[in-house]
Amino acid sequence: MDQSQRAPIVKMTLIVSAVSIVLSQLMIGNFLFTIPLIALAPRYLNRRQALMPVGIVALLVALIELIRSGGFPSSESRVLGAVSLFVPAVLLVGSAVWITLDGYRLLYRYLASCLFAVVASISIVIWFGSAGEAILRVDSMMSESFRTLFAQFSGSAIQYDATMNLLYRTMVMILGAVLAPMMMAIMGFAFYVALSFQSRGSEEPFVVRFSRIRLPENGIWVFLSGWTLVLVFVLVKSGYLPRALAIQCALSISLLYAIQGFAIILFHLVKRNLVHRAGRLGFMVVLLMFLVPGLNLLVVFALPLLGVTETWIAYRRNV
Repeated sequence: MDQSQRAPIVKMTLIVSAVSIVLSQLMIGNFLFTIPLIALAPRYLNRRQALMPVGIVALLVALIELIRSGGFPSSESRVLGAVSLFVPAVLLVGSAVWITLDGYRLLYRYLASCLFAVVASISIVIWFGSAGEAILRVDSMMSESFRTLFAQFSGSAIQYDATMNLLYRTMVMILGAVLAPMMMAIMGFAFYVALSFQSRGSEEPFVVRFSRIRLPENGIWVFLSGWTLVLVFVLVKSGYLPRALAIQCALSISLLYAIQGFAIILFHLVKRNLVHRAGRLGFMVVLLMFLVPGLNLLVVFALPLLGVTETWIAYRRNV
């Protein structure tokens, strides 16, 4: 690579890395900061160059957290550091895998990119379930912070400590049961946005490729086995940890069927030459899932159901 090629590559790397770092430090941007890294990856000459911004951002995010925590001087700070770095680490590893597997089928790339997210989510739930001394102290600190924030938003002092503690525990337990599928959904949205950007002006829009996604027919047995295991743990009244891990796995499989259900809808929009509407549908679905109470439940249940029933009903022909 000569000087005329190196200069624009270096410039683009610095700009992309800077934008991603800024986004990673924002509350909402922390879930979206990998989109520029993925969207601009094809502009590099090879995959090694495309991975450079990912490595730079990973290094800077870790360095910022190290400085912010003062070098992790205590066991509590190390636990908090692991919590703070969990989302960035999962998204960066997933993005690196996605970029590396350029050219492979969409479903294969997505599954490979999400593998670390699932393993990391299960691992952190098991780790926090061990209830070590440092984890218990961090849990107490976070519970107190939750009560303080709730008091600030409500505009009055919290008098019902038992109720607030129950609310906090419930939220933590729910998060522990949905962590893996939640990270898979966030990564899926980032990939969807990035690939939609990449396919602008191409002969075959990304939504056309997406509309062909189909899980193997044998996947239905994995889906049924996952939810059967959840039902067994509920009936035998098992502890929280095995039940939460089973729910994580079952919901992760359900998310894959939700993607298939979404692909079915896109297929019929594309079939009717509504490609532009199909492209905007992804953003509408995300808004419904996260921002609109009531309708989000409809989306969460309807899409997996649509995907699962394609095992027996031919919603798409010639796919």
